Amino acid sequence: MFSRLSASARVASTLVRPAVVGRRFESTVKVGDAVSTSSTSRLAQEAPKKKRPIGGFRGGLVGFLLGVTSAGAFGFVYLIEEYQKATSLVLSSVDELEKSSLKVREYVKKIETVESDLNRLRASSATSQQLAQVKADWRKQNDILTRDHLELKAHVWEIEQDVDTALGRASSAKAKKNN
Repeated sequence: MFSRLSASARVASTLVRPAVVGRRFESTVKVGDAVSTSSTSRLAQEAPKKKRPIGGFRGGLVGFLLGVTSAGAFGFVYLIEEYQKATSLVLSSVDELEKSSLKVREYVKKIETVESDLNRLRASSATSQQLAQVKADWRKQNDILTRDHLELKAHVWEIEQDVDTALGRASSAKAKKNN
C-alpha cells in the first residue's frame, strides 16, 4: 500500500495517524497512471491543532468528581467494615444469649426436680399437729403401761405376801422348834 503512495503522502499519513484516531476518510491519490485509494485524514493536509489546556472550571469539576468518587468509595468501604463488625458483635451476643438461656433452662429443670422432691417429702412427712397427736398417744400408752406395771407389781407383792405368810407360819414353826 505504501509503495503506491508518494513519499510526501506517506510522511503525511504517518504524521497524522497518531493524532487523529476517529476521523478517517477515504481519499484517492493519483500517482502516475495508477489511481490508489488510501485511508488518510482530512487533517493530514491541515496544520495540526494545538491541544487546548484544561480550564480552571473543568479541572475543578473533574477534581471535585474525583474527590467525591474517592470519598464515596472510602466511605462505602468503611461502612461495609463497620457493618461486618456490628454483625459479628451481634452474632457473638446472640451466642452468649443462647448459652445463658441454656443455663437458665438447666436451672429451671433443677428447680422443677427439687420442687417435685419437696412435694413428695411434704406428702410423706408429718405435720406438727400429727406429731402432737403421736406424742399424746405415746403418753397414753406409756401411762397405760406404767399402770399395768404397777398393778402387776402390786399383784406380785400380794402373792409374795401370801407366800411369806404361808411359809412364814411354817418358817415360824421351824424357828420355834429350833429354839
